[in-house]
This record gives sequence, structure tokens and C-alpha cells, in this order.
Amino acid sequence: MILVEPTRPKTQCEHHRDSVQTSTPEGQPLVGAYVPQCDENGQYSSRQCHGSTGHCWCVDSTGQERPGTRSSPGTPRVDCNKPDQPQRPKTHCEHHRDSVQTTSPEGYPILGAYVPQCDAEGQYLPQQCHGSTGHCWCVDTTGQERAGSRTEPGVPPKDCSKPGEPFASLSSFMVILI
Repeated sequence: MILVEPTRPKTQCEHHRDSVQTSTPEGQPLVGAYVPQCDENGQYSSRQCHGSTGHCWCVDSTGQERPGTRSSPGTPRVDCNKPDQPQRPKTHCEHHRDSVQTTSPEGYPILGAYVPQCDAEGQYLPQQCHGSTGHCWCVDTTGQERAGSRTEPGVPPKDCSKPGEPFASLSSFMVILI
């Protein structure tokens, strides 16, 4: 006698996951598509992450994003098992970050878009880096680039921890020595 495991019907998460278009009509892979993650029971995993952008967020049992839980690459992750805390108003950095359009109206990723990085309290990280170009620079508390702080890809970034200190260029340093 052969025992056959009964198959359960697909869950909402599994239907959602299976409906995501991951290739073009010509069969080419579609980079940047968000594919929901389901747990072993077919339910939405409490933490969802977008493979192309690196953003992660917590969801409820229906797959809806829990407000205030989205984290950018390189920022501390929210514990998705903790209950929601009262939400504070969004900061300037968070509004700036959330206003950046990273996908086209058709859902395709927009490559090369700079997305500001905010810390856990919603303040600008002192060092900002552009993921596509590799350039890094220091910013003040309002997100404005600090003069002389930009570095090229492959060059060690400046120390952005001293907020009031200007960044002198090598030529201005030489003038001071002469």
C-alpha cells in the first residue's frame, strides 16, 4: 500500500508568490521583481525582503506591510516578532528616502537611483553612498553634502564622524604649508 500525502490548497502567500512575473514575455529574467517569501506552512514570513533593493520590512498575516518597520540596506533591522510600537512621525530623511522612485510604473526597477540612508531614529547617516556609482560623501544633519567630502569608488571614504570639521583638499592643504 502506498501512502500519498494529501495536498493542501495553496495559501494566499503561495498564490501571491506564484503570480509574480519573474521573466519578460520573451523569457528573459526580470531583474528587480519583488517575490513574497512564504514560510513552511505557506503563510507570509514575518520579514519580507526585496532581493534587488535590499530593503526589508515586517508584514502581518495577510502580507500587508506593518508601518514603521521598513529598513534600508546597512541599517538595523526591526524585530518582526515584537508587537507594533506607537509610530513616531516620519523624519526628513525618511520622507526623502521614501520619495525616491525605485520602480517604474510598470514595476521594473530603476537602476541608478540614489536612495538616502537613515539610521534607526530616522536621521541621515553621516556617510551616504550611492549603491550604483560607488561614490560616498558626508552629509550634515539636514542631508546636505559637506563640501570636499565626496570620494570616488575604491578610495577610502572620509571620516564623517566630526560634523563641524571642513574637508580641505590637498591643494588647499599645500597652500597652508607654504
